[in-house]
Amino acid sequence: MSLRPLEPSLVPPAEIARRLTLLQQRLQALELDAALVLQNADLYYFTGTVQDGVLMVPAEAPPLFFVRRSLSRAGEEGRIAEVIPYRAYSEIPRLAEERGWRRLARLGLELDVLPVTLYQRLQKAFPAADMVDLSMEIRVLRTRKSSWEVEAIRAAAAISARMAARLAAVAREGMTEVELAAEVEAEARRAGHQGQVRFRRFNQESFYGHLLAGPHSAVPAFLDSPTGGRGPYPAVGHGASFRPIRRGEPILLDLVGACHGYYADMTRTFVLGEAQDEVLRAYAAVRAIWEVARDTLRPGIPAGAVFAAAAAAAADLGYGEIFMRSGEGQLSYVGHGVGLEIDEIPFLARGFEMPLEEGMVLAVEPKLTLPQVGVIGLEDTFLVTAKAAEALTEVPRDLTVLQP
Repeated sequence: MSLRPLEPSLVPPAEIARRLTLLQQRLQALELDAALVLQNADLYYFTGTVQDGVLMVPAEAPPLFFVRRSLSRAGEEGRIAEVIPYRAYSEIPRLAEERGWRRLARLGLELDVLPVTLYQRLQKAFPAADMVDLSMEIRVLRTRKSSWEVEAIRAAAAISARMAARLAAVAREGMTEVELAAEVEAEARRAGHQGQVRFRRFNQESFYGHLLAGPHSAVPAFLDSPTGGRGPYPAVGHGASFRPIRRGEPILLDLVGACHGYYADMTRTFVLGEAQDEVLRAYAAVRAIWEVARDTLRPGIPAGAVFAAAAAAAADLGYGEIFMRSGEGQLSYVGHGVGLEIDEIPFLARGFEMPLEEGMVLAVEPKLTLPQVGVIGLEDTFLVTAKAAEALTEVPRDLTVLQP
């Protein structure tokens, strides 16, 4: 099935059925009676909608979807046969019991993201239940993408290509980072960008990503990212600023394509006017590191081995100290999983030993931070296949020199 931007598509029923079956198999293996799913990305994954509700998935029976709002949309968009209105968590045990669910002694929840107040309400609603963290089981289940999901990511990658083309067409000396970002983001929306980027990790926030130029791209920030940027205000703390872009500066386009709920992460580097020798050398190194990391993406390889190979290449090329930030802020990863969230597992990080598997989708993003110059980077989103990694983002990877 081919998915394209600007063509809304419901998740196929077979997709949801397969995912629920896999979840139920894990529940049985863990001796859990049911899972309660509340977080939006997980709700969409298992139901096909993000309407406000609680999905209850028993280990050995059809699921029930308790919905507060909107009931009609949950029925239209979702793929769960029984959608039940409710007003308070305290009603759910009774509503479940009326439908034959009486054995709910052990429940699995997304404890990595569930707010404490909601957890306490669920504890009160199910006072006799033992509540177990099921978050990693769900995250692992989501790592291998179906062909339908890969097509959604390809559609997001098509938006990434439109963003890169727009930057090349309109960038000029004297524009502020925010002005250029606005041009690129507007093009993304016209192309079908959903306008939302989801992180799973607490307090990780982003608006499309980073469009940064010159030394400002090297300004550190709280975000778990090799780039930061000054941002428009301290209240935001990262991203594009109101600083004008100057001739000869590297411009980093690190924006996320997004549609159908899925993401494609891509970085390209541009220069207005003639590129400095230092930038040319750094970009050649980044390209070489990117190739090493790409060639390491094979089924059975531990995720951490990709970072080890990339870090070794950076050191061999003389850039080890400025690879993936520098100083105390230096990061020990070179990529991450991509899907319904931009920070999915596996992380291509030191010590992350999960083996790569066919069907995983991963962003590989080597970046170098040059003092007083800026960040030089190259990033693509890859599908792990049986033979080699397939790039889903297809914009040319050369350093692009623009005429000011």
